[in-house]
Amino acid sequence: MDGSRRTGDNFRMSVPFPEEKTQWAIMWVAFGGGIVAATHMGKLPAALPDIMAELNAGLVMGGWIASMISFTGFALGLVSGTIGDRIGQRRVLILGLLIISAGSLIGTFARSGEIMLLARFIEGIGYSAATVAGAGLVTHVTSDKDRKWSLGIWSSHVPVGFAGMLIGGALVLNIADWRTLWLVSTITTVFWAVVAFFVTSGWRRRGGGVGGARLVRNVTACLKQPGAVLVAMCFAIYAAQHISMMAWLPTYMREEYNASPLFAATVPAVVLLFNAGGNWMSAWAMGRGMQSWLLLFVGALGMGLTQFGVFSTSLAEELRLACALMFGIFGGMIPAAALGSVAVYTPAPAQIGTMNGLMVMGTNAGMLFGPPSLAAVRASTGSWNDVIWLVATIAAVGVMLALISRPLERRANQ
Repeated sequence: MDGSRRTGDNFRMSVPFPEEKTQWAIMWVAFGGGIVAATHMGKLPAALPDIMAELNAGLVMGGWIASMISFTGFALGLVSGTIGDRIGQRRVLILGLLIISAGSLIGTFARSGEIMLLARFIEGIGYSAATVAGAGLVTHVTSDKDRKWSLGIWSSHVPVGFAGMLIGGALVLNIADWRTLWLVSTITTVFWAVVAFFVTSGWRRRGGGVGGARLVRNVTACLKQPGAVLVAMCFAIYAAQHISMMAWLPTYMREEYNASPLFAATVPAVVLLFNAGGNWMSAWAMGRGMQSWLLLFVGALGMGLTQFGVFSTSLAEELRLACALMFGIFGGMIPAAALGSVAVYTPAPAQIGTMNGLMVMGTNAGMLFGPPSLAAVRASTGSWNDVIWLVATIAAVGVMLALISRPLERRANQ
């Protein structure tokens, strides 16, 4: 098999294209595309109370609006990856950004919760395509020595984009309404699609695409890697906690502390910046030989413990804020570790997109079910303090999955 070597009964990924140097311009444009895609998640939390009021949507409907962008990522993550393997990550990245723009434009003119759900569904199709293709593009255009570091940087596109839009969106909402914010987001995304089109125009994927029958084999080969499936599940557990915190923290602060919309958006934005710092720390640690399972374990344990502090009514506000910041750091360890493990578990270079799709499917599964679950507990109990047991249970599952993946990662590295 081209680009791979046989070890026992399995194939392990070797350097896909070792003779090539890293194409930094394309790598940074792909990273920027991920950031722009993530802004469409970050634009919602500060605007969600106003959207719910104007569209007459309840708390649970609000939770589904927050998570609907992730539905197609959960359903179509592997499909997006295999399509990228077939027609090229460049095309899928640009197309994904344009689809996000279309969904955002529909949302701009939504007059009901159902139409907003449809708009977020369309955005989710584009988000899945853009993020899977972006990770695949980064993998293909980086050299072996730069790849893990680059994927670690790539993994921070969500907190960077989310945080930037939390603050920027709050500033827009201070002078205009949420529909203006949606329109600005649409224009920005179209602009970056044009940038990506021109900057990557000279790049051609090395090695060519794969046929339809090969796509099926790629999906099957990736799903037969139990370590990769466990890592994707860890990613899902992380995402369920992370997106729930980011989606509902502004509402929590406005309800519990009567915070202004700008301040309520600034705090989670700072948490997200700490999350990005956790991404970069994790990438640095992997570059020096630390195994992914250990980073997944420490991250899951830390997220569980710090959430007790965030939602505990017995702690002072300053301690709650400190716990929220530490939540960001511990959580940031997980995405970089999960995406970094793609190089460990991918059977062959032609399956890079498919394996990235598996990881995106995992994280979107968590994003889909996390916010509505937390909202349901809050709505049924009437207290934010009662969500502690939900998030602690989810974190405990993440800890166990990380421990189970330990021997599988060691075997894959042998």
